[in-house]
Amino acid sequence: MSAFAYRYVGREELPARLTEFDLRQFFQLTSADIAAIRERFRADRYAAVGLQLVCLRAFGRPLDRFAAVPRNLLQYVCETFSVPLLSIASLKTLYQRRPTLYEHQQWVKEHLGIKPFDDTSQAALLEMLRVQAAAAADVDELVTTAQRWLYDRCRLIPGQRQITDMARHAFSAYEAQMLAAVNRAVPAATLQHCMESVRSPRADGSATHLEWIKAPSRRNGPKNLAETLDKIRYLKSLAVHEWNLDDIALPKLRAYAQKVQARRPAKTKALKESTQALELVCFLRMSLLELTDIAMHQTSRRSQDLFRRAASTAQSTHTRSAVEDRQQALKAKAVLQDKSKSTEQRVDEALKHLAVVTDAAHSSFASHVRAALTGDHQRIHALLSGLEGLEFGGREDDPGFANLKAWRDLQTRKLNALPEDFTESGVGTAWHDLVHDPDPKRGYQAFSACTMMSLRNSLRRGSVWIDHSMRFRDRDQMLIPAKEWERDRVKYLGLLGLPAAADTYIEQLLDTLRAGVAAVAEATANGKIEIGDDGMLHLPAIVPLEQDDEPRRTRDLIYKTIGDVQLPDLLLEVDASTNFSEVLLGHRAKSVPELLSTYAALLAHGTEIDAKGIAAMIPGIDTAQVSLAMRGLETHGRLRRANEVVAEFQGKIPLATNWGTGQKASADMMSLDVSRHLWIARVDPRRRTYATGIYTHVLDKWGIVYDQPIVLNERQAGVAIEGVEQHNRCEDRIRLSLLAVDTHGYTNAAMAWAKGLSFDLCPRLRDLSERKLYLPAEFKVPEGIERVTTKRLSLRAIRLGWDDFLRVLASIRIGRISAELAMQRLGSAARTNRAHKAAEHLGRLLRSIFLCDYVTIEDFRREIHTLLSRGESVHQLQRAIHAGRVPHERGRRGDEMTAISGAHALLTNIVLAWNTHRMNDVVERLRKGGTNIEDAWLRRMGPGHSGHINFRGILSFGVERYIDALIRGSGATTRRAMA
Repeated sequence: MSAFAYRYVGREELPARLTEFDLRQFFQLTSADIAAIRERFRADRYAAVGLQLVCLRAFGRPLDRFAAVPRNLLQYVCETFSVPLLSIASLKTLYQRRPTLYEHQQWVKEHLGIKPFDDTSQAALLEMLRVQAAAAADVDELVTTAQRWLYDRCRLIPGQRQITDMARHAFSAYEAQMLAAVNRAVPAATLQHCMESVRSPRADGSATHLEWIKAPSRRNGPKNLAETLDKIRYLKSLAVHEWNLDDIALPKLRAYAQKVQARRPAKTKALKESTQALELVCFLRMSLLELTDIAMHQTSRRSQDLFRRAASTAQSTHTRSAVEDRQQALKAKAVLQDKSKSTEQRVDEALKHLAVVTDAAHSSFASHVRAALTGDHQRIHALLSGLEGLEFGGREDDPGFANLKAWRDLQTRKLNALPEDFTESGVGTAWHDLVHDPDPKRGYQAFSACTMMSLRNSLRRGSVWIDHSMRFRDRDQMLIPAKEWERDRVKYLGLLGLPAAADTYIEQLLDTLRAGVAAVAEATANGKIEIGDDGMLHLPAIVPLEQDDEPRRTRDLIYKTIGDVQLPDLLLEVDASTNFSEVLLGHRAKSVPELLSTYAALLAHGTEIDAKGIAAMIPGIDTAQVSLAMRGLETHGRLRRANEVVAEFQGKIPLATNWGTGQKASADMMSLDVSRHLWIARVDPRRRTYATGIYTHVLDKWGIVYDQPIVLNERQAGVAIEGVEQHNRCEDRIRLSLLAVDTHGYTNAAMAWAKGLSFDLCPRLRDLSERKLYLPAEFKVPEGIERVTTKRLSLRAIRLGWDDFLRVLASIRIGRISAELAMQRLGSAARTNRAHKAAEHLGRLLRSIFLCDYVTIEDFRREIHTLLSRGESVHQLQRAIHAGRVPHERGRRGDEMTAISGAHALLTNIVLAWNTHRMNDVVERLRKGGTNIEDAWLRRMGPGHSGHINFRGILSFGVERYIDALIRGSGATTRRAMA
């Protein structure tokens, strides 16, 4: 089930006020319920049994005897059975006799098919909890998982204390298993040495080794890269890379490592010895994995910077050469026109001037760049030398791996020139002449530059790897093992819904392509599409919809009726309707300060205001409370689940059905200004400021269903596919079947990966006129459109790589590798890989089919543009929420950057949900008052408005109005005390 569907599962009491939305969603009686109650009970019992039924169905456990009944729920039940409206305060008033209560509860259980929580179900629950404990961050998360597991299996959910005790037992049992795994992997003497070493001060006395490792990476550059590599070498000196911790799930490693990261060293010393050991081992292991990833990214960035510097030098050289060539040509021309000399003298002298021009004409710009790289030997040598101590693995035939081994051999021999017995293995034709320069020193410098560039490419395509890494491991280790793939291939194909042979799949697509090409030919013949004299495609502009002022006036009226709102009131109202704070905390807030700290942490992560600034804006909390809550939001998965809950709530509001079905979405990146000292910062090419990217998936219903921080100026196709795959993994959720992206979110291969994962990637392509239709060599092209087609589609490549292509898809589907990482490892750098070749040519086929529909069906083209426009509107709202720059000390850690992205998306979703809910209420009220509001007008409105919301100033939270819905046990405790 979707996360929002579990909103009331496990509750023991009703809120004092029940919204009409919740009443419609969770507390409705079906016709079968009504008939069964009328048949079994007398009229004066209808309302009581009806209350028991709707509440047991929503909660999964019977109501507390002291539970108060909201008036609108009581009114709904009484009206359903046409009985007089009762006036009761609690079930205790309604049930004077306990046997009557138990009788009603027993009948309701039998009617709903809810079985008791017996020994068999308890044993099954314990086994499930033992499995889930491997991924749970804390006991509260296990309690929630247990309640939902029982609810899905129609088992009565026991009391809170009993289920909490079971969760604690499972959590402690797995923690004991982790400790046993640590004891097996790390000898006692080694562990003791590690604990003493990390607590000891560094040689410079600036901090302890533990504080040094915890300090995040700073600004990108050689100094920062050197420090990152020093940390890796220190961890390897502790033998962290040799620890076999495969028995501990990665989520657990991350969760325990985050505890050390978030806690002061003095607090860690107060823990018992075994807990310290467990947390420290997890922290050191995760630090090594993450630092290795960071080092590889920084190495790639450094080599890219050196290449850019060489390109700039080459450009200057190239420009200077062009000027010099022109001068030489003019001199040759002047010589030839000099009549005072003989013809032979003029020719000889002119040839001398032209000789330089002729030699320069044969050199390309790329060759100038390689020559400039060769001249930047000092920086390149420093980069390669800094990688000393990192043990790379690779395929023997890989040029990057071969070059690195040869270069390190030269370093071992302490040579600074190529020896006579040097044999090349990974040097390609492009570098051959430079490496074989007559000057051995010059050749050595060229070989160093060649090694740097080939190693970068090999790391990108995964043919060179490093074992103590998460993103740069051996590519085959990330996929389903070959033996397992051969054994369970049929099972995985059933999971994907794809045929074992490529021919069946290809023929279906070719039939679709023939129909599409025929439609393009027909449209061209009818003049709907024009092929210019330049051989390019020209489309007419999309005809705008008829201008109608009525939708605009209606929208203005709706928002005027809604009126202004303060951000605290908005947060509280949406939280009371979705309980997103419970998701963020892992449990319902135990006190008002805990709830306020959660809101403050959400604002500190999701806006440009830091913890100190937020604490000053919210009376009653201090900076330390906010900082602690901010670390809590970094717990893996919590912000993502909170976003899902709010987005699902927004999508279930009746007004949202006018905007879409939830089957389509758009994905795009918004740049977020950051400090230039952030190592992942890049210059935004449009705004010319340092920024990082926040990539979001926006439903046709406007909610954000996925977000992820990314680096600017990199292809976004992988994260676009990953967002849809993550969304579609929930079986009870409406699956996305179409994703609209811009050019950056598209590649040919990405279209194939997306189709293999059961959705269509639909790009709005830049330079559409230059796009050709890729067709197989034997494809018959209709007359008149030959100039917009190209026969560069290989069906043979698809057939040869089909099995490898399926293996990668299955690995993505079962979660062994993310779509983003798969796209990076099988992107343009992996052109020789069979899976990439199959995806590239299958993507060309799919792109041709898409273009045929795009250019011939105007409504389809308009739909793509509409989806992308909604995404842009959401970006405008996001900029209103995050109006400034991320503070320079934040965003350096991956977990923190993910929290910033998730919190920003959650605040955006909260505003969208509140606006949608209020718009729906206003529309219903205006329609009841006789105002004509057509659904066609509502489709042209959106909830991305922010002008009526005050995001700044003193934030005063009126929690008392929602205390029974947001604070654990507040209402029940009060009522029991009064009873």
